[in-house]
Amino acid sequence: MTWLPNLRGTACLLVLLAGGVGGAAAGPAEISGIAIVRTPGGAPGDAVREGAAEMLVLLQIARLQHEAGESGLVAVGDRRGLFPAGAEEALHGAVLHGMPVVKLATGGRVLPAPHGLFLDGGNLTEAEAAAVLARCLRLYGAWPTALERTGATAPELRARLDLCQREFTLAASVRLAAR
Repeated sequence: MTWLPNLRGTACLLVLLAGGVGGAAAGPAEISGIAIVRTPGGAPGDAVREGAAEMLVLLQIARLQHEAGESGLVAVGDRRGLFPAGAEEALHGAVLHGMPVVKLATGGRVLPAPHGLFLDGGNLTEAEAAAVLARCLRLYGAWPTALERTGATAPELRARLDLCQREFTLAASVRLAAR
């Protein structure tokens, strides 16, 4: 994947220098090829917060492109699962370029994206969503890409989204039944 040609080397260097920025997951629970990004706190409309959120997402995408073959993101947004506009666009671009994105909401329900390209993690925890996403990548293989210029997603991408969304729905329903 080379959709961030101007940032690829710089972003990887910044990730190494930052050593695990506040929104990145790290530690023994991390699953190879899956990164967890969280929307930063702060007042909505704060330009610094919005820029930081976008840069955090771009850094994680660049790190995954550099380190892992098949990879994906678990994006933990606000109470509706949303990120600031720039970060949402970066997440959307990641999906179009072959990296699945699972959205989680902090204390609420994920608002469906108008393009329908994000997976809804439902009521799963970050770790559970990362495990289901890793299982989807193992079961169904590399994520297909779609052409941005046409504005339409490839049928192959839509089929993969449906297969993986079933896995997330099943995992969330099993979790509810166990409570």
